[in-house]
Amino acid sequence: MSIFSRKKKILKLYLNGEITSNGSKFSGDNSLQKLKSSLLEVKQKNKDNYKGILLKMNSPGGAAATSEELAKLVLSLREEVPVVVSIGDSACSGAYMIAAASNYIFANTLSWTGSIGVIMMLPNYQELSKKIGMSFKTIKSGKMKDLGNPFREMTPDEELYLENLVKSAHKEFIDFVKFTRPNAINLEELADGRVLDARTALKNNLIDKLGTEDDALTYLITEILHGDEKDFTITDTAPKPSFLKRILDMNSPITIKFELPNNFLKF
Repeated sequence: MSIFSRKKKILKLYLNGEITSNGSKFSGDNSLQKLKSSLLEVKQKNKDNYKGILLKMNSPGGAAATSEELAKLVLSLREEVPVVVSIGDSACSGAYMIAAASNYIFANTLSWTGSIGVIMMLPNYQELSKKIGMSFKTIKSGKMKDLGNPFREMTPDEELYLENLVKSAHKEFIDFVKFTRPNAINLEELADGRVLDARTALKNNLIDKLGTEDDALTYLITEILHGDEKDFTITDTAPKPSFLKRILDMNSPITIKFELPNNFLKF
């Protein structure tokens, strides 16, 4: 029997890029589907195989319901298979919701997090359609059926309805963080959508410690699992980038996008 077969296993997972209902857009690596399927596999089949999970995050957030689904999956796991998050460049909005569901959160000193808020952005092409002489006739079964129609002005009733939807989702977000991070302070003030630097997040108990990915792994092994690093092996799910992707990445500017305009509710 190989010596490695006797070692305890830790699963290293990734959440990269914007969270969408179809998966993560980042680098085309489909990391969101891989994350979800891996978490479900541990929950349903591999609780005894993996003693802990290290979740590396670089995400500005994204689709509200998808973020909530992943957060609740992490929450359902953390009592039996502890999950430690390591925030890289950012874990904001929906990504922070997922992080908040874990057992412990590490962030680099220059990481960005928080952004506990909800946004809905609807385009309006009414003036453009007038300029190019284009018009649309809408036939609908109820006054709200074409809510968000980009070729007309929104009515006051429609705007109020959407505002209430956003406020309701925001309250759900805040309540989730209150439940998963009961020691968080100044939450009502900080949950206005603002992005937080790691030191501010730490000061208000929205994260647990400043440190690197290696620090997070060491903490998971020694403080949560009460083990020794030499007794553990890491199963790393990182995709191997193609040669073309490595070349393109060398010439790509680094950008952080917190919200993108569309007509979906987003954390």
